[in-house]
Amino acid sequence: MVSASKNTSNSPFGANETRPVLPMEGCHFSGFSLMETLVGTALMLLVFVSIFGIFNMGIKLVGRVKAKAGATALATERMELIRNLPYSEVGTIGGMVSGNIPQTEIIVLNGIQYTRTVFVNYVDDPKDGEGNNDENGIVADYKVVRVEVTWPNSSKPTVFVSNIVSKGIETLQGGGTLKINVFDASVLAVSSAQVHIENSSANPPISTNVLTNSDGKIVFPAATTTSAYEVTVTKDGYSTAKTYTADAYNVSPNPANLTVLEGQTTEASFVIDKLSSKTIKTWEPVKDFYWNDTFDDWLKVSDYASTTASTTENGGAAVLEEESPGLYFPSGYLMSEDISADRLVAWGNLSWTDNLLASTTAEYRVLYFNGSGYSLISDADLPGNATGFDISPVDLSGLSTSTYSTLRLKADLATEKPGRTPELLDWKVLWRAGPFPLANVAFHMKGQKTIGKDLNDDPIYKYSEDLSTGADGTLQIDNLEFDIYDITVDGVASGYDISESCPFQPVNISPGTSNTTNLTLVAHSSDSLLVFTKDDAGNVLPGVSSRLYKSGYDETLTTSSCGQVFFTPLVNQNYILEVSKTGYETSSSTVDVAGQSRFEIIMNKI
Repeated sequence: MVSASKNTSNSPFGANETRPVLPMEGCHFSGFSLMETLVGTALMLLVFVSIFGIFNMGIKLVGRVKAKAGATALATERMELIRNLPYSEVGTIGGMVSGNIPQTEIIVLNGIQYTRTVFVNYVDDPKDGEGNNDENGIVADYKVVRVEVTWPNSSKPTVFVSNIVSKGIETLQGGGTLKINVFDASVLAVSSAQVHIENSSANPPISTNVLTNSDGKIVFPAATTTSAYEVTVTKDGYSTAKTYTADAYNVSPNPANLTVLEGQTTEASFVIDKLSSKTIKTWEPVKDFYWNDTFDDWLKVSDYASTTASTTENGGAAVLEEESPGLYFPSGYLMSEDISADRLVAWGNLSWTDNLLASTTAEYRVLYFNGSGYSLISDADLPGNATGFDISPVDLSGLSTSTYSTLRLKADLATEKPGRTPELLDWKVLWRAGPFPLANVAFHMKGQKTIGKDLNDDPIYKYSEDLSTGADGTLQIDNLEFDIYDITVDGVASGYDISESCPFQPVNISPGTSNTTNLTLVAHSSDSLLVFTKDDAGNVLPGVSSRLYKSGYDETLTTSSCGQVFFTPLVNQNYILEVSKTGYETSSSTVDVAGQSRFEIIMNKI
């Protein structure tokens, strides 16, 4: 109990009397506001999160140190074992230097799975001369051993390297030297390329993987003298190069498997580079389309006043509406529905058929959607539109397809005699649109690199595939090796011929690039000609007048933006092709057309 003395003259306990003081008397307490509570909680969370982060980081660091220590122990263990072996036994199972040491082992230590890899090779030390210039003729001067240990999530492997030297003088190991060089397409060395060597006919059999050095090379002194060394070279993200085994299909492989001869050096070079991708798109060509209304009903009319559809002797017609039986309103109008097109290339013309009796008139105008409503196309873009047209057809080809993507037609009908009405029998708008995706087109793509010849002495191509675009008319090919590729379409089987290829086939695909080829296809004919025109610098030439003619045939076309024209159908004969363009020399050539022919022309500037 807390108590105290308090003297007061007004105290009910008396001036000199003592009363107990209540425990809460003289104290003031206030609660925490919501904001203070939130701020305090946030600070506590920040502190605890920081502590947790530091704790978690510490755990990871301990884990990495533990994993690294285990890797070091495994590498040390293997290296010490190798150093204690007789010189002649230092080698790997299936390696170029044979022995009983496994090339690759999976080891679990302290709950961590490690991969331990051992590589052993002879070294031709340049101090006493290399290869044929070696002073004592012994190219296998000593051995080098590399032990590498990796584990999951390891950013850097643990690697030990040691030279193993014979205790006595150098001994002649016999065999030959196998030397592998790896370059890219620019003839620059490719380091850390994986070279896989397989030889089941060697004794003991060889199956090993080696990485090229900084010079893109790997050398195997004292290699077993035998044939059938299968070599495969690759690298992550790179193409693959290899040797090939002769068989019933590839009777003359190139490059063939390697042979190592006693005391000789067998050297082979391989070219690999970054992989590329190619997208093929197949299209229907740009086509002519039209919209028309014959006024059999009023379904294609969006707005009207004092007009209606009627039936005439020739079918439907738009006429003035009767104000009273037999008497027509003096004027009226009607407006078509929206006229638009997907993949619009160019508008064509507006045409109509009307029947105008004496004292009746009809005027036609073109409107466009301006984003919020419909406006009259100005005379600056369509001369005479404000006044109205009364002579059909009207050329709309000069209209911008981006500004004027959606049109409406308006007809103003009028009469000066109430008993007569003008008749609008039909109206039509033409346009060109496309190209449109063409689905599921089969084609063949072939590179120019070869890997040998068959029984008929015909080349065997490294890449030669039958492919097809998908439902959207597109196919993407990934992991494609740099090469020159040609695409062809079997017209008989597919029903199509290539009328344009952008770019023109064949196409050179460089390393590490993405390429797209657009193929426009038309109905197949037995004989046709695709012409590609470029200047002497290799640039595509659009707008070239190309005339193809012979007795009984004469046609002139203008090259597209891809510099191409397509003539079809033709017959299997010789034609004369004449090309001309302002600023270039006119030239003519004889072209032998047989099947789906292609012809390339180079034009020289004047």
